[in-house]
Amino acid sequence: MSLDLETRLRTFFASAPQTIHPIQTLQISHSAMSKTYHLWREPYAGTAGGFAMEPINFEIKLAGSPGHLDQKFDIQLCLVDAMDEFRDQMDRIPVNTLEKIAVVYREYLSDDLVNAQATATLQVESISYVKGAASLSAVSPRLNVTRTGELYTPKDVPMLRGFL
Repeated sequence: MSLDLETRLRTFFASAPQTIHPIQTLQISHSAMSKTYHLWREPYAGTAGGFAMEPINFEIKLAGSPGHLDQKFDIQLCLVDAMDEFRDQMDRIPVNTLEKIAVVYREYLSDDLVNAQATATLQVESISYVKGAASLSAVSPRLNVTRTGELYTPKDVPMLRGFL
């Protein structure tokens, strides 16, 4: 009797549907930093999209209403083990620079860590620290003249050529 039960359990586990879950990653970079951070929310080091990923707890959420054109995101990083290193890298960035810290958010599926399912490029507007954590306020790159002083050009936004 127990042999029959064992066989049925083995068949059940072999035919059970696999669970596929999203894996979120962050890439934090700036030309003044000596390294680019590649982070993911998994408890172990690994590889996604060809990058060696460091494990870290982080949360990214929309800060404001979804209908607002200037989307703002709050990113909370748990830096208990890497706070000093992270702050040292941020201190390397000159105060008077116009270049923003770039954050690239990518989402992969657990069964395909090569091709990103979603990608968003953001610019950090402000960083604040509390013990063991950093909070980043990031927005989509702003290309309008009233916010940044930059002009729209076909080089930056190739789709504009059809509208001009």
